Amino acid sequence: MLVHIPDHFSSSFKFDISKTPAVKTDRASTLNVIMGWFFGSLLLGLGVFELFSFLTAEKEIVQSLLVVEIFSFLIIMISIGILVTSTLSFMRYKKIHFDGEKFTVSYCPSLGVRYTFTESVENYIGVRLRVLFIQNGLFNRSRYVIDLYHKDSNKIIPLYITMKNKNIRKIWEEYAKRFNLPALSIGDRGLIQRECADLDKSLKLLAKEDKLPYIASGKFPAPSSVDVIEKKRMTIVKPVRVYWDVFSILFFLIGVCAILLLTAGAVYLTIVGTSIPLKYWAVGAILLVGVIYFSLKLFKSYSLQIAEDNVTVVTSLFGSELSSVSLPNDKIENVELGYNPTIDRYNLAIISDEKILTFRSRMPVSDLIWVRDFLIRKLIGN
Repeated sequence: MLVHIPDHFSSSFKFDISKTPAVKTDRASTLNVIMGWFFGSLLLGLGVFELFSFLTAEKEIVQSLLVVEIFSFLIIMISIGILVTSTLSFMRYKKIHFDGEKFTVSYCPSLGVRYTFTESVENYIGVRLRVLFIQNGLFNRSRYVIDLYHKDSNKIIPLYITMKNKNIRKIWEEYAKRFNLPALSIGDRGLIQRECADLDKSLKLLAKEDKLPYIASGKFPAPSSVDVIEKKRMTIVKPVRVYWDVFSILFFLIGVCAILLLTAGAVYLTIVGTSIPLKYWAVGAILLVGVIYFSLKLFKSYSLQIAEDNVTVVTSLFGSELSSVSLPNDKIENVELGYNPTIDRYNLAIISDEKILTFRSRMPVSDLIWVRDFLIRKLIGN
């Protein structure tokens, strides 16, 4: 029988192994499930009320912009889907037991047969850190996952899961030291391994010990998409223009269509004088604000400022600086590309124990690799 056990279910999870035996259950957040039940029930009540009100109303000649029966039916179907999904997500879980040497995991799916396995710590390859991207409508969030990595995907064990990028690298390193296993991360080169003895070393120190991979592309002339400005005490690296990918263009076209639709509706109502319930105006206003907000995000640009003692990522909009975040050079332990499969896009991650700076450019991946290698050469003084 083929069994596939998902890596994790939680959005907030911490497996405390300081004392053994230790037991932890990995399942969907109770708060998220309750919120799903609440909003699902609310939508279900709204759909039933709208449908009942329409069926019992007197037949009057009224112009309507929506077919009430279809609208109510869709709301009811969506609400049932939310209720069922929330219930099934709460029913499934993994119970993890650790006795100091072996893990025993019992997997209970929402539907189907329970599955249990036991595995020794020495059979695991390392402690892996991943950044998973979650798309909630138009919103994109990061989920940081630390797990014990096994060549059999069914035997991967979650150790720490959070939505906050706070001390995540330090926590990852502590788990690696606790199990005396290599620390693993995922970059554009595949699975990257760092031994426990090298976890707290900066890139400059690793370069002195000849423990960095060969860096080549940073020596080449800058690609045409990158502008490198050399100043007396600082080097600035920035894209020569705001890059749009297929998702940016698609969203921009949707935004333009939405604005034209709202404008046409307003002109029509001004001429005809038809009254519309307040709730439809509210939906239109929320849609307009959302379109404007996300359209402005398309024009954001990012630049790197590489100084003698720190690296800064600057965010700008139409040439005006919005924010800047810095990291001391001697605290930077890695520079790598992170991949977002949701939008098929790479970002440059500048990593320390305390935080991760993200250079969110939409540049071609080959040009981002050049920027990464160029930055590493600057940091190690090469």
